[in-house]
Amino acid sequence: MKILVEVPDSKANLAMEFFKNITFIKKTLAVDKNEITNPGILSSIEAYENKKITPTPLSLKELKKFINA
Repeated sequence: MKILVEVPDSKANLAMEFFKNITFIKKTLAVDKNEITNPGILSSIEAYENKKITPTPLSLKELKKFINA
């Protein structure tokens, strides 16, 4: 299970040390607010930037279907 905990920047070091000292926590990772961590999204962005794929134009109706899916 993954749990996301948001702490103020001023307390980040304290929080990381706290979580690292708990035996059942497998891994700790600090992530910036604007950082993308989803590997699928990252690979899509890289493919687009390397011109391996081109975006498919969608209508507003089609976009709404994706959002409401």
